[in-house]
Amino acid sequence: MDAFFVQDDAWYAAAERYEKFCEIAAEKNTVLLEMGVGFNTPTIIRYPFERMTYHGKNVFLIRMNADYPEAISENAKKTLSFDEDITDILDKLKG
Repeated sequence: MDAFFVQDDAWYAAAERYEKFCEIAAEKNTVLLEMGVGFNTPTIIRYPFERMTYHGKNVFLIRMNADYPEAISENAKKTLSFDEDITDILDKLKG
């Protein structure tokens, strides 16, 4: 209804679950698949994924984003970026 998120009890519960996921995933062999995440709300997915990739010894990021595919320089060797249309990528993966 406006430009702001509704941060009700359900939102906070989901945010807590997501934070726990991020903590656990960063300690394991993890591939993060990021599809179409830009800079509208980067603190929810984009920045945490970059942080987990940077700090996680065995974390690798796959980023699909036509507008913002770049990895931060510190993660360049641990990120595979695609700037093609996501539907084209997924169609090719289907075979």
